Amino acid sequence: MELKVIPVVQVIIAMALMAAIQSTIPTFAYTLQLSNYISGSLVFIGIIIGFSAIYSFRKHQTTVNPSKPESSSTVVNSGIYHYSRNPMYVAMLLALLAYAFYLENLLAFVICGVFIWYISKYQITPEERMLEKLFGQEYQHYCQKVRRWI
Repeated sequence: MELKVIPVVQVIIAMALMAAIQSTIPTFAYTLQLSNYISGSLVFIGIIIGFSAIYSFRKHQTTVNPSKPESSSTVVNSGIYHYSRNPMYVAMLLALLAYAFYLENLLAFVICGVFIWYISKYQITPEERMLEKLFGQEYQHYCQKVRRWI
């Protein structure tokens, strides 16, 4: 599998890059009085989505380990997975967006875009190949019905 760095570590790296941007290039800072409320709301929504995804996986008794998609025992297509094929990554992105709003630096949002690109290329695409190999037509049909992100 192409995965080199587990997704949680990717989020930590992205947050560290955002903090570095904030401290070294503060000229892209802005002030938005609602930033803290937006940040808090995004974190709250992300937590709900993340726990819903984990609950769905546990309910179907399949792995939540992103580095071992070959251990999947079923295609989870109910609950939050009825709306997104990757709600855990959506939750991680919401955490990054929350942090970007909290930092109030426009360049921090660029890291969110880099995260989407990286996780799509090096995590989601290999996972999808493995799931298609494991579940064939069932997974293909699921992919046709449900978007990758939202």
